Amino acid sequence: MPAPGERRLTAGALSLNVRERPGGRPELLCLHGLASNALWWDPVGELLAPRHRVVAVDLRGHGLSDRPERGYGFDEVASDLEALLPQLGLRRPVAVGHSWGASVALEMAAAGGAVRAVVCVDGGVLDVRRVFGSNWEEAEARMRPPGLAGLTEARVRSMVSRSGLAEEVGEEEATRILLGNFEEGPEGLAPRLDLRRHMEIAHALYQLDQKALLARVPCPVLFIMAVNDEGLAAAKRTAVEEARSLLSAPSEAVFVPGIHDLPVQRPREVAAAISSFLDRLP
Repeated sequence: MPAPGERRLTAGALSLNVRERPGGRPELLCLHGLASNALWWDPVGELLAPRHRVVAVDLRGHGLSDRPERGYGFDEVASDLEALLPQLGLRRPVAVGHSWGASVALEMAAAGGAVRAVVCVDGGVLDVRRVFGSNWEEAEARMRPPGLAGLTEARVRSMVSRSGLAEEVGEEEATRILLGNFEEGPEGLAPRLDLRRHMEIAHALYQLDQKALLARVPCPVLFIMAVNDEGLAAAKRTAVEEARSLLSAPSEAVFVPGIHDLPVQRPREVAAAISSFLDRLP
């Protein structure tokens, strides 16, 4: 299948990079996770198009999009996306988010009628304060990313081979996708999302009242969750059931054996779950 088209669009003062595959409705607006990029959705998009139009965005600060100094809260990121919708000709797409992107998708749904439904891929249910600490000082230290400056492509390839990312898409494709998180720096590869911006997003996640957000979502939601540890799986299932109990519209949950990065590691199962969910939308 041909590679997706790529273009830049404006959202207020920003220029955002967009990857899209043509197709039918419902259309999908795909959002990556923290410190990731739009390439994360290439394997799933290839499976869902052309039955569905698939649009993936490099969110502000990520990938090839602009990197403003400030403005990484949920309101700003969701507003960027709402500004893109008319330019893309998207009318009430299904918002599909991975990890942090799942909470962004829920924010879009809760803010109004911009999206028809939401798909949360291993995200959207976590109360960060329960996991990372009762105060920001403690959580800040635990949420700080590892130092990755000075990487080489060979090290990135090694990371891929150890992670399980390449199980379906192969090492070359998984490496290409992961390299989208980095850019050339003076000492080698460095994350495109710098530490200060990363921690601004982490702080927004820490402050997010996930329960209140879910209670404001008026549309159907599908949760596709990764399970790779029996103990954690039980806790995750409980969190998903709690999240579903807060929603006013119908919801579904699918559990997929795998790591957090399901869109790359398990694209066939993710695409199948999304396709089935779309078929049942009213």
